[in-house]
Amino acid sequence: MDSEETDSGSDSNPPISGDVATLSQFIENMGLHFEDYGIPRIGGKILGLLMVSQRPVSSEEMSEVLQASRSSISTNLRTLLMTGLADRVSLFGERSDYYVFSDEAWETALEMRLEGIQSLREMAEDGLQGMADDDSSRRRLEEVIEWANMVEDTYQRLIRKWQSRKEVPA
Repeated sequence: MDSEETDSGSDSNPPISGDVATLSQFIENMGLHFEDYGIPRIGGKILGLLMVSQRPVSSEEMSEVLQASRSSISTNLRTLLMTGLADRVSLFGERSDYYVFSDEAWETALEMRLEGIQSLREMAEDGLQGMADDDSSRRRLEEVIEWANMVEDTYQRLIRKWQSRKEVPA
């Protein structure tokens, strides 16, 4: 996001407007949703805030809006930046860093899920190496591998489809 397109965070314009109660509930629900995927609730709430924000948001504003400590915001922002779900931006004339929901977040989410599926398949393959060919429980691990291959193929197609929506015909 170009800083020229955005309002400066230093003005009195709040990061969210409209039906604040509904948007606050959305933010809370995002915290619960992402918590199911191993992201701390506050990390999910940060993502929710960034999704509905009209402009880049500073960590100080996040702390105020989400009623969370600055250290919790900072810790979770580092994780969100490392995972590619949020991006840091600078605004002309501002000394603080600001954050936005990453344009690549949904692709990143698919890739993270894909990595989990691939890891599960690799564990099953390792487990098979420790089993005799006639072990009666071998079939369960073979099914894990078969399932993981099918899901991996589906995720790879989803990623390609998601990427292709950004391609503009020449």
